[in-house]
Amino acid sequence: MHEIAQELNEQLKNANSYTYQLLSELGKNLYYPKGILTQTDEAKKKAHRFNATIGIAMEKGEPMFLPVIQDTLSEYDPKDIYTYAPPAGKDNLRAIWKNRLMEKNPSLQGKNISEPIVTNALTHGLSIVADLFMDPEDTLVLPDKLWGNYQMIFCIRRKGRIEKFPFFTKEGKFNASEMKKSLLAQKEKGKALLLLNFPNNPTGYTPGEEEAEQIVNALKDVAEAGINLVVLTDDAYFGLFYEDSIKESLFARLADIHPRILPIKIDGPTKEEYVWGFRVGFITYADSNPIVCEVLENKTKAIIRGTISNASHPAQTFVLHALKSPDFLDQKNEKYQIM
Repeated sequence: MHEIAQELNEQLKNANSYTYQLLSELGKNLYYPKGILTQTDEAKKKAHRFNATIGIAMEKGEPMFLPVIQDTLSEYDPKDIYTYAPPAGKDNLRAIWKNRLMEKNPSLQGKNISEPIVTNALTHGLSIVADLFMDPEDTLVLPDKLWGNYQMIFCIRRKGRIEKFPFFTKEGKFNASEMKKSLLAQKEKGKALLLLNFPNNPTGYTPGEEEAEQIVNALKDVAEAGINLVVLTDDAYFGLFYEDSIKESLFARLADIHPRILPIKIDGPTKEEYVWGFRVGFITYADSNPIVCEVLENKTKAIIRGTISNASHPAQTFVLHALKSPDFLDQKNEKYQIM
């Protein structure tokens, strides 16, 4: 194991040993190498003739580009289109998305969450979680009304098991008791991953206040029984609340409720902002200790660097431009009314 990975693991053990125990073998070995960003910054300041560290060609003081491409993107500065984005994403985009999370999820007030890390949309974010936390024969617990791609992401890729529980009670409510039973069945393993997707694909269902409280209390009970939990909220359809349901992500209510519970939020503008083909998403961690979030961010950047290097810079720039526009909310509300 590389010494940087060892250092990160020691930091995580000291900050929250339960979260360390949740890591897969791959997760324990992951680290983001030191020096890369420093070298790039130095090159920007000192390399006037040649710059080989960032892997792009320059012309007249800006990134080289083809006019046939730039002609269609003339409103954007070439440096915001053609250069590599940072592995964790554009800093200003991450900051704006975090502010949105705090505004849309009141239960996050006073709680510590990581800076959202940019992913290549939500499927990529789910895949990162699988890599970080799932070993062969680990169990993913989720309702029996589910998106079929979970099987590919967690079972085929990572050799994990899926344990399904009935989504609805006889009264047509979310079945928190069966969820709890399925999680308690992992007592011998001492670890489980839980995936909650609201509004749910394919049912469209989101729990009401009473059901949300039941879910939170059930997960506290599971943690008190000595089971470490990754609780993943797939918020792909966040905002599409058409009935008398909670209007925030369960991620917000699960943050900081127990040291054995690691909430992870996967979301993005894909469906929230009607940009399906842009392939921009976010992964956000919650823990009362900032060191836990810092270590997980480092390991997440390592996965990104070792797979896609970074997410699309143009797509991030387009999303950032939209989020900063004074017309954004009015235009979004107009489309929401049509939906």
